[in-house]
Parts: sequence; C-alpha cells; structure tokens
Amino acid sequence: MGKRFDRGGDASGAPRKRVKVVHEAPTSEDIHTSRQLRQLLAFDQDPARSRHGLQSFKLYLEELLGATSDHDDRAKILKDYLHSETPREDEETPVYLPDVMQTWSHAGQTGNDNISSAVVVVLGLLLKVLSRSYDMIPYGLGICRTLLQKRQQELISKNLAADKGKAFVIAPTLRLLKEAVSFDGGAIARPLFRARASMLKSLARNMGIIHMGDEKEDLRRPSTRTTAISFFLSAIKYLHPDAKKELLSQRDIVSALTRDVKQDPPYLLKELLPGLKDHVLMDDKLAREAKSHLLNASTLVRLSALYQYRLDASTEDEPSIADLAHEFLLTACTNPACGVLRQDAGFYPKEADPNTVIPTVELDDLGLEAVAWMNKFKNEVPVRNYTLSNFLPNLRPWSNVKQSELMIAIFNVAPELVANYFINNKSFTFEPKLSATWIGYAAFLFRAVTLPIPENFCRAATVPELPPPTSVVIDNILPLPLNQKVLMRCLTHKSNMISFFATRILVVAIEKLDVAIKLHQDPSHSNKAIWSEAARRLVDEFCQRSPSIKEMINAYRSIPQADLLHREAASRLLRLCYEVLPQVALSAKFDVSPLLDTALGRLSKQELEDPRDFALSLKELENLLAIAGYSPGMRWFGASETTTLSPFTLLLKVCVEAPHGVSLNAIRQVLDFVATEQQVIPGKDDHPGLLPLIEALQVVNNKSSDSATRIWPFLDNCLTRCANTPVKYLEKLQELVQELPDFADENKEAVVSPIALALMEQLPFVAKNGEKAALKALGRFLPTFLGLSAAVGETRPLLSLILTNMATHLSDSKGKLGKASALEGFVFKYNVWPSTTKTFSGGKSTAAQRTQATASTSLDLTTLESMLFVPDNLEAENSALTKWASKTADELVDEGYTTSLIALLASEHISMRKEALVSILKVADKIKQSEYGEKEQVWLLLSELAETARDSITDGPLPSTIVAFASHALNIVRDPLHGLYPKVNVFLTRGPFWTLDKLPLVDDILSEEPNVGDAFYTQISWLLTYLIDGLRTTGDLELYHKKRAKGPILERILALATNPYMRLPLRTQVLRLLYRATSIEGGSTTLTTRFGIVNWLDARRSACADASEVAVYEALQRRIWETCDREKVKSWSKGGIDN
Repeated sequence: MGKRFDRGGDASGAPRKRVKVVHEAPTSEDIHTSRQLRQLLAFDQDPARSRHGLQSFKLYLEELLGATSDHDDRAKILKDYLHSETPREDEETPVYLPDVMQTWSHAGQTGNDNISSAVVVVLGLLLKVLSRSYDMIPYGLGICRTLLQKRQQELISKNLAADKGKAFVIAPTLRLLKEAVSFDGGAIARPLFRARASMLKSLARNMGIIHMGDEKEDLRRPSTRTTAISFFLSAIKYLHPDAKKELLSQRDIVSALTRDVKQDPPYLLKELLPGLKDHVLMDDKLAREAKSHLLNASTLVRLSALYQYRLDASTEDEPSIADLAHEFLLTACTNPACGVLRQDAGFYPKEADPNTVIPTVELDDLGLEAVAWMNKFKNEVPVRNYTLSNFLPNLRPWSNVKQSELMIAIFNVAPELVANYFINNKSFTFEPKLSATWIGYAAFLFRAVTLPIPENFCRAATVPELPPPTSVVIDNILPLPLNQKVLMRCLTHKSNMISFFATRILVVAIEKLDVAIKLHQDPSHSNKAIWSEAARRLVDEFCQRSPSIKEMINAYRSIPQADLLHREAASRLLRLCYEVLPQVALSAKFDVSPLLDTALGRLSKQELEDPRDFALSLKELENLLAIAGYSPGMRWFGASETTTLSPFTLLLKVCVEAPHGVSLNAIRQVLDFVATEQQVIPGKDDHPGLLPLIEALQVVNNKSSDSATRIWPFLDNCLTRCANTPVKYLEKLQELVQELPDFADENKEAVVSPIALALMEQLPFVAKNGEKAALKALGRFLPTFLGLSAAVGETRPLLSLILTNMATHLSDSKGKLGKASALEGFVFKYNVWPSTTKTFSGGKSTAAQRTQATASTSLDLTTLESMLFVPDNLEAENSALTKWASKTADELVDEGYTTSLIALLASEHISMRKEALVSILKVADKIKQSEYGEKEQVWLLLSELAETARDSITDGPLPSTIVAFASHALNIVRDPLHGLYPKVNVFLTRGPFWTLDKLPLVDDILSEEPNVGDAFYTQISWLLTYLIDGLRTTGDLELYHKKRAKGPILERILALATNPYMRLPLRTQVLRLLYRATSIEGGSTTLTTRFGIVNWLDARRSACADASEVAVYEALQRRIWETCDREKVKSWSKGGIDN
C-alpha cells in the first residue's frame, strides 16, 4: 500500500469540523438627548451597529418602566424623539419609526433573527411605556397602526412561524401583539383581528411550546406558551363579541389553550382562569354557542385536573389554583348563560313527553302501562346535558371535597343527570368498609339524596299530565349504589360511624320520598288514578331498595346509650317510617314503651350535664312520642316494671326540670293532647292546657327540688286516677256547683280542671298517712296551682271552695288558705301567658281597653290624606315630546325622558297619544343603535308597548295598568341586579304584545317563588307601587275587581295584607291602594259591596296592637263611608252598615 502524503491543514481533503457559533452580547450606551437616540436608531446595514442602537434603546425604556421617582427629563427625550419621527399628515401610508421599521425589514430579508427579536422587544417595551402617559397615546396608536401595514404583518407572521427552538423570536413578538391589542383600552383590537391571518398565525402551535427543564418557569422569562396565552387573554378581553365568537370557534386554538394546563406556572393560571371567567363565561353579549366552543367536555376534564395541582405555594391571602379551578367550573357548569348547561325537564328524560295525549279508555284499562316510555329508563337515561354527562365520570367525589361540591351543584341545576350518572358509573360500590374513600363516597351520596325535587317534577309552572318514570324518581331518592343488601350491611355493621351514615341517608331519603308522594297526590292532577298508581309503585320500589322496618328497629336497639346523636337519628328514621310508610311500619308491631321509658328515665334522672346532650335526648324523646302516638296500645298512665312513675308523669317531669333555653313545644303539645283526650283538663279551645300545672311545679322545683321530688308520686297517682275514671270527677264538679247556690242560680258554665278535683280527693289520704314532708310540699304546690288556674280564667268561686276543702289537711296555722284573697296575685314567671290573650272572662275588657287606648289617637281626614295620598305619577307634560330628541341613550333611560313619553300614552288627547307612540318607536330604535348596556331589553320593552298600543291608541287612552307597568318595568330592565329582572325578561319573551284587560306580572309575583331567595317582600313592594299608579279611572278599577281564575286582583291583595310577617311599610302601601280606590267615582261603593272592605278593616283593626295603626284603619273606614253611595250600601247590607 502506497505512502500517504500530508496535504497540510488547508488541504481540501481535511475532515470537516462543525463551525462554532459565538453569540456576542450587544453593546450599548447611555442616552442623553433625542438627537443621540435618532442617530442610534438610524438604519444601518451593519448588524453590530443596529444591535448597539436597539440595545441602548431597550435599556433606556427599561429604565423608564422601572423608575420609581419623577423622570420627566428622561421621558422628554423619548417624547422629542417620537415627535421628530411622526410622519406628515399628507402621507398616504404614514409609517411611525421608519428607521426602526426599515431595520426590521432588512433583518427579515437577511434572516437576522437577533435583530428581528431586538426590534419586537423594543417595540413592545415602547408601547408599554407609552400606555402609561395620556399625552403619549397618539404616538402609540400610530405605531400600532404601522404594525397593521402589509410589510409589518408579513414580518410578524414570519416571526410567529419561526422554528419552535427560536423562542427568543416568537415570545417577544407575542408580547408585542399583547401590548398592541390592549393599548388604549383595545383601541385597535378590531382592526388587529381583521388581520388575523398574520397576527394569529401559528397561535395554537405556539401555545404548545412549553417550558422545558426541571426548574420552575421564571416569571421574568416566561415560556412561549405563557406569552401566547397572555396574548390570547388580552384579545379575548378587548375584542367585540362577534370577533370573540370567531376566535373561540378555532378548535385548534381552544384545544391548545388547556392541553398542557397542568404544567402551567401558578401565575399564568391565576391570569387564565379569572380571565376566561370574566371575559367569556360572564360576558352577556357573547352568544351561548360561542361559549360552548370553549367549554366542551375535553376542556372541562383538563381543568378538573387542576384540583390536584401541586405547583403553587399555599398562602392565606390568595386563593389556591384548586380554589380558582373550582370557582370556574362551578360557574361554567351551573350557569345556563355559560353555554354548557342546557335546560332539562327535571325527572322527565329526553325522550319522555310529560304532556303526551293518551286516550282515556287506554288509561282506564292499562293504567301506567298505557304510557309507552314509563318503563323504558331502567338501564339507560338519555339526557339533554350530554357535555356534563361526559364530564361527570371524570370527577372523583369520594377523594376530593370540592369535586363533590361541584357534582352536587351540577345535579341541583340538572336533576336529569342524577339517574344517568349512577346508571353509567357502577364501578364504585357502597359495600361498608371503614376507610376515607368510603366515608367520602357516603358523604357524596348523602348530599345527592338531599337534593330537592324539581317543581312539579319538570321545572314547569304548569302541572304535567303524566307522572315521571318511577325508575328515575327512585334513582333520585335512593341512588343505585344504595340497594337493600348494602344498606342492611351498613345498618348492622360493627362500626357505629358506618351505621350512622346509613341511618342519616335513610332519613333524608324518606323525607324526600314524602315530598315525592305529596307531589303525586296533588289534587290539581287531571289523571288522578294514574298519579295514584305511580305513587304506589314508587312506595313499592322504595321498600324494595330500603332495609325492612325490623332491621331499622334492631339497629336502633343496638345503638349504645351514650351515642346520643346516632340514637336521635335512628329514632327519627323510625318516626318517618310511621309517618310516610304507615302500612309498612305498623306491620312490624313495634312496642315503643320500653324505649320510651328508657329515654324518659335518662332525662328525668338528669344524667346529662351538657345542655346540647339534653337537647339531643329531648329530640329522641320527641320522635319516640310521635311513634307512640301511632301505637294504639300505648299506656300513658301506669308505671312499668322499671320505673316508679307513669310515662305521662315522667314526661311532665322532663318539662319541669329541663334546662333554660331548651325548646319544649313539641313535648308540651303531646302532653296537652294526651291530657285532653284523657279528660285530665278541660277540652276548651281557649284553655291553656297543662300550663298552670307546669308553672306551679316549676315554682316549687326552683324553690326546693326536694319538695318537688315528694310531689311527683302523689301527682302521678292523681293523674292516673283522673285518666282512668274521668266521669267520676265530672260528677264531683257538679256536686261542688250545688254547694254554691249563688253560682248555681246564675246558670254559668263551671270550668275547673278535673285534675284539681282528683288532687282534692286524694289529699286526705296523704294527711292520714302522716307524711309531713309531703304535706309541706303540697302546701306550697296546691295553692299555687289553683291560683294560676284562676288566673287563666277557670271558675274562681269553685277553685276557692276546693282550696278551702284542702286547707283542713294542709299546715295552715295562720289561716291564710281560707281567706277569699288566697287565689289572688299569682302570675306566670317561667311560661308565657300574655295579658292580651282572650280568657274565659276577660275578652270584653281587653276590647274595651283597646277602644279606650285608640280613642285619643283618632285621625281626621286631612291627616289621613297626608299619610295615604299618592300623587298621580302618570301625569306628564307635553314638552316630553320634544325634549327627548337631543338626549343620549343613557339620558333617555336613566333620567326619565322615556318614562315621560310612556305616560303620555294615557293622555286624554288623541294627538298627544299618537305623537307619543311615534316618539317611543324612535327612542327604541335610537337605544338599539347605541352602546347602552341593556339596550336589547329596553328595546324589547318599548317595542312590545308600542305594539300593544298601536291598535287601541285611537279608541282611547291606554289602560293605566299597562302604562304603569311599562314605566316601572323600565327601571328593572336597566338594572340586572334587581330581584325582578329575570321575571320581567321572561314576561317580555312570552309574546310581542300584552293583553289590555290583564295586569302584567301580577300572577308571577303573587303565585311564584322569587328568583332570588329573600326578594319576596321587595317584589311585593314593587308590585304595590305599580298597582297604585295603575289605578286612576273607573275602567282601571273594573280591571282590579274583574273575576279571574285565581280571584280578583284586589281580593288577592287584601288577602296578602293579612300576612302576619308583612311589615308596616308594605301594609301602608295596601292602605294607599285602597285610598286611591276611594278617590275614584264609585270606588268606595265597589270596595264595600264587592270586597266587604268594612269587615276587612274591622278584622285588621282587631288584630292590630299598635294604637296609631288602628287609628288609620278607623279613619279609612270613615273615609269610605263618606265617599260611598250610602243608600246603595244600606240597601246592600240591609241596614247592617250605618255610620
């Protein structure tokens, strides 16, 4: 082989080596004058000098941005430079900063990425600086318009489409676009979007260029994705709705927006989530369709992954990323305006029509089987909310509380999804296992069961013709995981927590079943037989899924005595079974007496020191008492083997010894009911029942608990005897009456509690046994009891005679008990016995006192007029026809010019009405063409008013009710926060015109629940104001007393005023409406003969405790009498009403 010769280092055969590229940092210098700045930025083909100038300008701009003090001299340099670079006004295509733009163009032609990057960095910083000064805004707008020229668009497009590795070119370009689109409040957002072919090029790809590396993304050097999303959010913020809709329709951009959201830095997510919420979800001008492009199932699933976001540092001052994601998803999935949630039909699936017409013959023969879809949805439930249906299986409610809250919120607004979710997600069972996962799933199921049932099952105001599918209803009451086998295992589980969870779920399930049964039994159903059959099927299905009543009873008995919360829940479960499923409960033949004795014994022995424990035991006792009420064999009077007192006396003892502040109303109702049934007390409606006895026992117990202890056995004996032989003591009462000849001759009714007679009968036996301690205690108790009985209206002479007979056996050395005044001076200290309550003998004196008290506060008619007169708000000046023309849309609506035009429709002059109608149409068009925030609603209101008035305007004035409604509704449609805003908008969408003989929105307010929870009385106040303004003529009054399906309007208002919770201002509004009616010819006569206003005022006066308000009722009554047709009223009342 021949020898090779060395060709030297420059020989062509030498191996090629990779050329090492060295990036030298650009040089810079300080800028002191605008002339120096122009020289630095002058176009130069030398890249080094170009970078030198751009770098110097960049550092200068960063100095201005970071300045914390006044730098007017430094800023003046920039202003002078920009002024010198401003193009002439006569240029066809003015170019701002021509040298910089030429440098950029040259860099694009030569492929110099460093200079291209430097130019866009400088332009971005420059726009940022200019946006801070109002004087600099014109220069910034000029630069932005220069960027929109064809050559600059090409350069921007080229930068955005650069290789993925050239983030130093792409990111600054996106920052420049962000500054441009947001400059001066989005002044060029619209033209920038028109150039979207260049400006939005490769945006989806650039959103996918994420930060690489193990370290966290630096806020000062954000990744390309971060910058791209910031630009997108700025565009979404400032673009007009149509452009925003088109941007959101770009699937690749929307998909890329959330594809890598789990890896985004916290500061980006804190900008992304609120930005999308504020400028997409809550943008009322953006169509639902556009929002749905963003909020598809994939986007929702990706955002739900942020529940497990771990990159943010937890701080107390700021919400976490998980909280922001939860708030966003909650709004997106539960607000119909956001585009995801679709209106469903409640418990009626997509393919089920609740108003299907089925021949009556088929319904009678086949029943529910005649409904084709009734049994169709046991294995599959088609839904309208398919996006949410696909999203829900990706959530894990058992492991995350917020995800559970989100699902429950979705179920609440879309009930159709409950059955659909549990049918399609059977992987997780409810088999009892004490773990965090099981507890989380149990809590989720509990909240799912507690969800309310939609109104009429279908969210409709009208009652549907056919009942919902039974399988769907039962899946909402007891979801599929809660089957009988699993629930029985839970109830009998050795863990009290698992048993308690199952008990609580069953409690709320039966409560929900009760609501469903009542909806099935609504008397307004036309096909009552079908609904009754559906209710029976529902009960049968529930019994098949729930444990048997025997299992519930055994579970209750096995609960430890110390577990008070669990025992209360279990007792409530049994009580509900007796109340909602009586046939099932009574079949178990449950003897509640032993459990009742145990509960009474625990309370009477005062073993519970904590008042909260006492309250829980009391609730358990109430439940057992309710169960006892359903048991016909319950023995109230008679001690058991384990107790010394009867259940009734033990219950009485609990009431007497209960801690202060504990509610005893339910137990007292039971005691009064049993005592009345057993004739222990008088059966009169106005008798206070056992109240005197309880008060007397409390007096003795608070003075000496030992004395009370000695009274209980004696009292129990007397109660038992009285209950066993009530007739005996009624006969004794008659014997006592005969002992008082004067009282017997007056033929008055004798009212004395039989228990008082039993106490008198049994007292001698205590004295005979020589029980001195017991006699001493009875000496305190018996006079107090008899004195309190006299105070509530029982016959005092008979009670005095009873006390005289008792005094011979009691220790009364001073002879006080035999005096006539022995029963006087007793008042209630521990129980409420109001002095205004009508007693057997005190009713007339109370009325007399009220009459005497109000006599001094009577009102004359002038004072009444000053209180109740309301000026006519529909009187408008003719000048309103000309004033509106020069006003803006905001002034037309907010300053009352439109209201004045509306009022002219009620004018008596036809020419004014016609002019007003034409002006209203012009105002509506002017508002619609404006930028007024609520222009669509105002335009719709005015257009419907004009359409209503068009055909009737020549016949006469428009009814005042229509004019008043339009005037007051205008104030609502311009205020989206008003409680009536949803109702008014729904009304406006019902039809293009309004019926003249109907009062708009009255039925909606009086018959439907308010859209805002606590806005009922606010809506009533608005309604009364509108009704007062709408009552001006006899024709208006005819509309108010016209017969309607739900009764005349005025009659319903009078019924509303009897609401005891209505406050004085609203009651005064009702009186102002009546006063307005008396001002109309024939109004007082109509009120008297059609509505019985005299009797109504008498009833209101009797029920009123305020003397000044009573005086108003009396003065209004005089006003009605003086303004009515007296002869007609006398004839109508047949002389019953006279002065």
